[in-house]
Amino acid sequence: MSKQFLHSHNSDVIVAALNHRAFAVVSSSSDDQTSQNTTVYDLMAAAAFKSDGNKSNDDNEIQAVCCTEIDSSLWFAVSRGVKTLSLYSIPAKQNSEVGSEETTKLLYPSAIYNLPKRARSLVFTNVEDLQVIIAGDLSGDAIAFPLPTDAPTSTAKENEAIKPTSTPKRLLLGHTASMLTGLNVVSSDSEQQFILTADRDEKVRVSNFPETHVIHGYLLGHASFISCMDAISNERSLCLTGSGDGTSRLWDYKTCKEVGMLPVVIKKATEEKQSDLEEEESEGKSAQEENDEMENDVNEEEDDDDFDKDFDEEEEESFDRHTVAVPLSVALHPDAKFAAVARDEIQSIDIHPIPPVAEKSSLSTSFQLSNFVSLHKKQTMECKSQPLAVRFTSDSSVLVLAREPEYLLHFSANNCASFSDISQSSCVAKALCKVAQSENIVMPTTTLERNDHGECTLQKKEDRKELTSQQNTEKGGLHWNDPGRKETAKKAQARKRQRKMERKKGEGDKQANQETSN
Repeated sequence: MSKQFLHSHNSDVIVAALNHRAFAVVSSSSDDQTSQNTTVYDLMAAAAFKSDGNKSNDDNEIQAVCCTEIDSSLWFAVSRGVKTLSLYSIPAKQNSEVGSEETTKLLYPSAIYNLPKRARSLVFTNVEDLQVIIAGDLSGDAIAFPLPTDAPTSTAKENEAIKPTSTPKRLLLGHTASMLTGLNVVSSDSEQQFILTADRDEKVRVSNFPETHVIHGYLLGHASFISCMDAISNERSLCLTGSGDGTSRLWDYKTCKEVGMLPVVIKKATEEKQSDLEEEESEGKSAQEENDEMENDVNEEEDDDDFDKDFDEEEEESFDRHTVAVPLSVALHPDAKFAAVARDEIQSIDIHPIPPVAEKSSLSTSFQLSNFVSLHKKQTMECKSQPLAVRFTSDSSVLVLAREPEYLLHFSANNCASFSDISQSSCVAKALCKVAQSENIVMPTTTLERNDHGECTLQKKEDRKELTSQQNTEKGGLHWNDPGRKETAKKAQARKRQRKMERKKGEGDKQANQETSN
C-alpha cells in the first residue's frame, strides 16, 4: 500500500516522514505579525529501537505519520517498521515563544504502544469524551488506542524517554483476509460520523462511528487494490481514492455512489523495459505464429472489415510499451474545491477543480447521471523529483513531499483558481529542506512496496500471472492495461475470418445442391 508519509493540521503544523526519520514543522507569527518563527522537531525513536548494524532499513522505516491539536497541545504520531506507535506532545503556544526565526529540536516520545502488525494508516479522533488514535494495520484491523491523559510532555532528553508499554485498546473493525490501505474518520452534514477503511480487495467500507459494527455501505468500482484514499468532513461528503488499476475515483460516502473519475495517466516504458519486451517477443515467436501472420497478410486484402480499423498496428505497438501510472497519494481540498493526485514514476502532480453542486431546480429527478461531475480540467505542477505524498492545507495551499533534493514543495492558490510554486519563499518548505539536506537523507523511490521482481506486493498473485482481455472486461478494466490484448485481437480476427470462410463455403454448397437438383 502507499504509506502515509505526510500530514498537516491547519496550515501551520505539518509532520513528514523522510525514510527512517520523522520531522514536525511548526510555524507561528510573532505578536506584532512582522516575523514568522519556524521550529523543526526531530521526532526521535525510542532508545531500544534505534538503528544499528543488526537491523535492516525496513525495521526502522517510517510507516505512517499524523498530527492534530487537542486542548492547547499539539500531538504527533509516528508508526515504525518495528511495530510501534510513538506519541509526541508539546504545548501549542511553545513555538511562539521561540526567539529565533528558525530552530531545530530533538523530541522524544511521551508514550509508545506496541502494535500487532505494522500500521500504515493513522488518524486522531474522539469517542465521546475520550481522545484516541486509530491505527490501520496490515492484518486488516482498525485498532483504537487512548491518548494518555497523565503522560508527560515529550522531552528533549533521551534518558527521560518512555519505554514501550501495553495499554488497553479496542478493536473497532476488521477486514477478513485482507489488509487496510487507507483509514479516515469523517462526519457528514447531518453530524453523523463514519469511519472509512480501504483495503486490498478493491473496495472501501463505510461504517458508522463509533458503532463500527453497523456497516453503512461500500464504495465499489475499482478493478484492483486501493493504493490511497482521502476524505473530508463537508456537506458534500466526498471521498477520493486511487487504485492499482490506474484510476482515481470521487465518491459520495453518504450515498455510497461514484460521482466522478479523474483522467488516467499513461507512463512511458523505459528503454530497458522496451528492449526486454522486444527480446521476449522475438524469442517467443514460434514458426507456427510466423506462418499464421503470413497467411493473415495474404488474406488481408480479401478480408476488409471494420475490425482492422479498430486495431491500428502502430497505435497498438505504442500501447504495448506503456502502462498506467498507479496513484501514490490523493488529496481533497477541505472545502471540496480541488482534488490532487501524485502518481508512481510521474514527476508531477495534477490538481483538478471540482465543480460546485448544481441547483436542485435545474436537475431532473429521473436523470441520475446529473450528479456525475466532470474532472477533466486540470493544472499540472511539475516536480524535479518523484512526488511521494500530497496534502491540502486549510489556506488552500498544496504541500508535496518529494524525493531529494526538494523534499517538500509548496504550491499556493491564486485568486484565479490556479496554483504557483512558492517553495523558495515558504518558511515550512525551506526549514524541512535545510534539515534534510544537512542530514543527507535519501528518500525512497516510491511508497508502494515491491518484491524482488519489481511487482507490487498488493497485487494479487492470480492477477500478476495473467491479465487477459476477457478478465479485464469482466472486471471493468481498461483496454490499455491488458498485456494480452494483442494476442486476443489476433485470435478474434482469425475467428472472424474462419466464420466468413465457413459462410462462403456453405453458400457454395447450397448453390451446388440447387444446380444438381435442377
